[in-house]
Amino acid sequence: MPDVCSAFGCSNRRNARTKEQGITFHTFPKDKVRRKAWTLALRRKDFVPSNHSVVCSCHFKPEDFDTTGQTTRLREGVVPSIFAFPRRFGKVSAIFKLFIIYILNLKLMCNAP
Repeated sequence: MPDVCSAFGCSNRRNARTKEQGITFHTFPKDKVRRKAWTLALRRKDFVPSNHSVVCSCHFKPEDFDTTGQTTRLREGVVPSIFAFPRRFGKVSAIFKLFIIYILNLKLMCNAP
């Protein structure tokens, strides 16, 4: 079964069509803190990503990518941020954005030498 983007309302699948369009697919980070940040950003109730869950490149900003090598990679610490949520979901509050930044910074501080 092909990989399907985990973002709400996104139907992108890893196949020849998306490859032609330059859409890339990125697995959830293995690091628990970063994985939680991605999961919170998706805003899907009760969603628990598997080891095979992916998010497509449509949900990241252009500056989130490192394209210096042969493959397109995400820069360290980026979180998907481009979504087409229905209005009933409301806008992402500034507090929610700060919370995601906080948990990512907390992880960086815990890993500092």
